[in-house]
Amino acid sequence: MKPCYPSPRAYALSPKSLSLLGNDTVSKLEDAGRIAYYKSMQVWESDGPAVLQFNQSDLEGGDTIQTSTSFGGNILGAVVEDEPMVSYLWEKMRANGDIDLISPATIQKITPPVDQDDTSKVEIVYKCAESDESQTLSTNLLIAADGGNSMVRKSLGTFPTVSYSYGRQAVTCTVEIDSSMNQTAFQRFQPNGPIALLPVWHEDPHTRTGVCGEKTYANIVWSTTPEEARQLLNSSEEDFVKMMNDLLQSGPTNAPPLVSEEVKKSMPRPLQDAVKGLEMLSQSVNNGLTMSGMTERRQGFSIPPIITSVVGRRFAFDLNLMHAKNYVSSRVALVGDAAHTIHPMAGQGLNLGMGDAACMAQNLKQAVESGMGVDGSAGLDYALQQYESSRQREVVATMGGIQFLHGVFGTTFSPAIHARSVGMNIINSAGPLRRRLVQVATGMEGIA
Repeated sequence: MKPCYPSPRAYALSPKSLSLLGNDTVSKLEDAGRIAYYKSMQVWESDGPAVLQFNQSDLEGGDTIQTSTSFGGNILGAVVEDEPMVSYLWEKMRANGDIDLISPATIQKITPPVDQDDTSKVEIVYKCAESDESQTLSTNLLIAADGGNSMVRKSLGTFPTVSYSYGRQAVTCTVEIDSSMNQTAFQRFQPNGPIALLPVWHEDPHTRTGVCGEKTYANIVWSTTPEEARQLLNSSEEDFVKMMNDLLQSGPTNAPPLVSEEVKKSMPRPLQDAVKGLEMLSQSVNNGLTMSGMTERRQGFSIPPIITSVVGRRFAFDLNLMHAKNYVSSRVALVGDAAHTIHPMAGQGLNLGMGDAACMAQNLKQAVESGMGVDGSAGLDYALQQYESSRQREVVATMGGIQFLHGVFGTTFSPAIHARSVGMNIINSAGPLRRRLVQVATGMEGIA
């Protein structure tokens, strides 16, 4: 019997990505109870007073993106389970008479075009599961969307990559919580990485199919060191639940001293007094900005629900960055994780991949509608160049932003912690800047 709880294998999709899925697919996910919308987000520190709070009012002034039959565009995003979403998309492809679907199949060899003229093709040798004979397919364009370990990218050897290991792992699982999350996503940053509590479907047997019981669930994504990840995976459920609650139930706190007491005692008395005065000033400014932000938002700190148990298994995966130096080569193009993988802290991995697909489709469509077409090299080359230029700007900018956050929240240098708190509080209090960040995260505007 299929488990009666959500899977931890899920994605945080922006409204723009939901619109790309299409209302029919989103409606199916709603009917099956396999999508959970969030209208607000709360982010806070483990070692400072700052709190960032985003909500649907921050979308005002931007173009509303129609995303779903129930919520329109007034959401920050949604958590969507992998298995049902992929299943519905496969169904959609099978029902489309314009798509020749060859599945399951194994690619044996890819031969890029030798010449760059209008007659050159990419040749793909493949074998279907039900046949022992290999077959050959020729195409004007091969789009590789086969993941971070892309066989297409590796076998062609024309897509050099740069990679970086964060030295972190993400532990993820599904948990039961004691009350509703009120359509809020929570994330608390720690020096080793953030812990996120994300809403998933709230089972109601009277209104939804495919779910059972009357329980409330959430997904945990906890980024930390490999050593701590092993401890989390091997700890008892009772200890694991306690560690999660200890972190998530702890609200904002005072920033640490600018210098340690030991160092402070070694200073001359006037310098000790000066440092103490700076610490008091910094604390006052930070606490004042925190209260100002909450007043401006008319919203205090929200304590997340209490985690009562873990359902299903816990698992961990390595956190790495990978970026292909070029996305196109000899009538072959990379999209999604085949072109780039990033840290999951901002939940942008699949959103970037879907942005790639949309950009590719738009540029191919423009080439056809302009009369250049994509059968010959001129129109296709132009479309691919436009795709690569546009997407690399967006992806590299996103990677830079995430790398910056990873460094800023990973620091233990006390003056930097004080500065970070001030910066977070300024963002939370400054409406235009905060709204700009929300509009980027929801796909209303590009980051580049």
